[in-house]
Amino acid sequence: MAFIISLHFEKAMGSPVAFFVSGRELKRQNRRERREKMIREAIHKVIARQNLDEAEMEEAMREITNGVASPEQIASFVTALRMKGETPIEIAAAAKVIREKALRVDGGDEVVSLDREEITVEKETILRTTTGAAGGTKVFNISTATALIAAGRGVKVAKSVRRSTPGFCGCADVLDALGIYLDMTPTQIERCLREIGICFIYDPLAGNGLSHLVPVRERTGIRTIFNLVDPLINPAQARTQLLGVYEPELTETMAAVLRNLGIKKALVFCGEDTLDEITLTGKTKVTFLQEDHMKTYFIEPDDFGMRKATLKDIEGGTKTRNAEIIIGILKGEKGPRRDIAVLNAAAVFTVAGKAQDLSQGLDLANESIDSGAAFEKLEHLVRFARGEQRFLRSPVELYL
Repeated sequence: MAFIISLHFEKAMGSPVAFFVSGRELKRQNRRERREKMIREAIHKVIARQNLDEAEMEEAMREITNGVASPEQIASFVTALRMKGETPIEIAAAAKVIREKALRVDGGDEVVSLDREEITVEKETILRTTTGAAGGTKVFNISTATALIAAGRGVKVAKSVRRSTPGFCGCADVLDALGIYLDMTPTQIERCLREIGICFIYDPLAGNGLSHLVPVRERTGIRTIFNLVDPLINPAQARTQLLGVYEPELTETMAAVLRNLGIKKALVFCGEDTLDEITLTGKTKVTFLQEDHMKTYFIEPDDFGMRKATLKDIEGGTKTRNAEIIIGILKGEKGPRRDIAVLNAAAVFTVAGKAQDLSQGLDLANESIDSGAAFEKLEHLVRFARGEQRFLRSPVELYL
């Protein structure tokens, strides 16, 4: 191997000293210096409230995800982005980089991606839909019930899930209470989606290799571009998606992001109070994406002959309580909790092409429950997950 000799004058000794550095090591150092310069330039540009183009954003995110950028640089970058306001190009570019590292699940065609429902219980987020740490989320796990109802009528559903902070109830927590094991291998997840028609993909498995970002996010303590990118990882490579967002102004932005990521059809919505769900408590802002066309409108419970509800009417609690609520809905219990679940399931049927509009989607959702198909889907999923346990050789942590 070739070596480069560097002469350095040692003041203390008054004589030159030779240092031997391998050519490979020097190249590595030069690359690292160039990369550190790139992230610094990106930070300075964003602080000046200048938007990054796709190539600049991708390069910055690669430095972040590859561990080149320091925690301080990452925090500065994402905070400056938040203050400037993330553009659809920046969000889509960041999502593309993170997708490169994420789990891929081949569930076949016509899979619908449902984003995770932990927007209201993230450490970075404090919203009106949450209470103190001992109270859990105020609303039950609506999108978990939604996924099961949609799967009951033949929609292939892939949903990413994660555990919540102590005292709150995320999707992974309620799935535990329902008896659905999440520590499956990628092959088992793929089989689950193909055979059962629904799968829940545990977030640490989907976000492979990005655990070093967790402490930075926790210390930063605000919503950042990571909150926007999280539901875009899309391990099942679905071309159709439902996406709830936490601010009304984001519906058009995130619909544009989905279009840039190759999603062909999507509903992006923000409801009053429940925020990342289509709500019964007031208006819901919806942006509908189909190919290159976007349309934004508002819907209300009255539009579908439903009564307006309060947060108290749809509140949840512990994971055990939320599991009881979901089972009750799937077994046919009437009331606001069922209403909001079928309304969101109607959106799934609509975007999946099973229904022409939300009204027709409501009929399919109610049929899924009343026929017993939604509850049977839950039973099949539990049996599959439990049956696969005997084939597991190692816990999910070994796949991180």
